[in-house]
Amino acid sequence: MQLRRVAEDWLYVEPFWYELERQAFRVAAIDVPMSFPSRLSQGAEIINWGSHDELGPFRAYPKSLAGQIRSRFGHHHPMGSEIPVRKTRDQLERVRRNLVAGARLKGELSLWMLAQEEWDFFLTVFGETHRGGHLLWPEELEDGATPPDGLLDVYRAVDQSLGTLLDAVSGDGTTVIVFALHGMGRNDSQEHFMPRVMDRVNAQFLGRRSGATGSGSRDLVSRRQGVIRMLREQVPARVQNAIARAVPVGVRDMVVSRQISGGHDWNGTPGIALLADLNGYLRWNLRGRERQGMLESDGEAAERYTAWVQQCLMGLRASDARPGMVRDVFLTRDHFPGKRMAQLPDAVVTWSGIPPIAQVYSDEIGSVAAEPSTGRAGNHRSNGFCVIVEGAQRGEKQVPPPSHISELSSFVSALLRR
Repeated sequence: MQLRRVAEDWLYVEPFWYELERQAFRVAAIDVPMSFPSRLSQGAEIINWGSHDELGPFRAYPKSLAGQIRSRFGHHHPMGSEIPVRKTRDQLERVRRNLVAGARLKGELSLWMLAQEEWDFFLTVFGETHRGGHLLWPEELEDGATPPDGLLDVYRAVDQSLGTLLDAVSGDGTTVIVFALHGMGRNDSQEHFMPRVMDRVNAQFLGRRSGATGSGSRDLVSRRQGVIRMLREQVPARVQNAIARAVPVGVRDMVVSRQISGGHDWNGTPGIALLADLNGYLRWNLRGRERQGMLESDGEAAERYTAWVQQCLMGLRASDARPGMVRDVFLTRDHFPGKRMAQLPDAVVTWSGIPPIAQVYSDEIGSVAAEPSTGRAGNHRSNGFCVIVEGAQRGEKQVPPPSHISELSSFVSALLRR
């Protein structure tokens, strides 16, 4: 009944370059996001020195590498951790400066690592474009807080560092792959509504079951507001930002967990909105899976609740004259079956693409108000890119280029084995 940071004892997945190392290839990887502590035996791996997404503290293999990085490039990348609150103009300008400086440092670190050995496989990630895409995406309002050309400055800084790396490997037969697994665009997420919408959905569902309707069932909502969630919604963003930067990551994790899971009467909470960013993630409170589960996983009540959630969300709209806000509410059991399905949300909400708004309405649950609070002007897009500069010598077997992110690892393996 709480949130947990993903750890290697829970959801370990081996990166594909580990198999390359077992085949005697010399491998190096720098700041690949969502990486666990290294299990390499001969190669080099730098984890969470300058990653946008972090599952743990900065570590390196071999261990002596960490001390060298700290002495040469600093203990931390200037990017730091993202604090998901609204930001002032001065704070966003500081973000811009830190990302530009970080892109330069990442280039220097990557160039230094590149020179340490004759690597067969070398991967480095510039997370500055990801963080910048979220926080510095250009606003449509001229008086917005985002620095003009702030994101462009970050892109230019990454381009400059990337150019230096390309110069270092040009002409030696190396194949270079420059890629992004996803894109960025204007933040069209309405996820800020989900906790309050689910409060109302639950109250109406329980009210319908007990015979209560209207405002009487909605009064249940006020008794399900945890203290942390209330503070998160009411304390000024600048205060939250200052506090979050002053406390350890474990404290921040506890606050996030209590924000999502605190204040619930689990015997009367059939489902909740999980922490999310672009799409909405919903989790049912199922018996046998959750410690204080309420709904039987294969029971009639769970099916009625699922249908009710879908009905309520598909009916959400900004006003009577505008189209619906929700594109789809799909069930993960139908799309992503497998042995880890129980660790996924039970439902995913996708949005219709209208800009974030502050109030929604549906015939089922009435009017709900909420303000975007993460400070993200930009958010993920499914389209990425991949540019390949072929370094094969004349007469070598050509390898078909990847057309999907799932083919990148097999493409690299085929290049090294030819």
